[in-house]
Amino acid sequence: MNTNKIIAGLSRMSLQERDRLQANAEKLRNSGSDEQKSAAVKVIQALGDLQASEHGALVDRLNGMEVSARVIEAFRANPITDTEAKIIQVLLDHPGSTSTELSQALGWGGQSWHMHFGTMCFHRSTYLWPATRAERRSADFYSGILADLSADNRWTMKPQIAAAFVELGLRAQN
Repeated sequence: MNTNKIIAGLSRMSLQERDRLQANAEKLRNSGSDEQKSAAVKVIQALGDLQASEHGALVDRLNGMEVSARVIEAFRANPITDTEAKIIQVLLDHPGSTSTELSQALGWGGQSWHMHFGTMCFHRSTYLWPATRAERRSADFYSGILADLSADNRWTMKPQIAAAFVELGLRAQN
């Protein structure tokens, strides 16, 4: 294995190629020959260093941006799925609704809307950060990045976020 050649090409690899390389290197680190284990450790370290460097550059670039610009960037980097478009649209169309009401408007049960909305925000948290700590549980409150939750548990999209979604093609229909 030409470790130096592999490491030199890391920045040109897609995320899928990097993931595959990471998985292969971890296998070799755990079960390869001594030479393979040593090479695998170098590759894993280089992958970690590259990821940290790229993340640092992204954070530096996003640091001065308004949240609405970060939202646009987040949803362009990680495009909106059909389900995500529905959960955004239902909130835009029904501001001041509870999670249960939003879920029902989608034909879903319970508070499914909230779970999907929070997951959507989590998947883009690198762009949308920082998530505040949740008051009721020991976890980040990712949904609170894009929407406000009132004391009586009613959700409303933050105005600057609603404006960003207009640019992405989503707007209140009422």
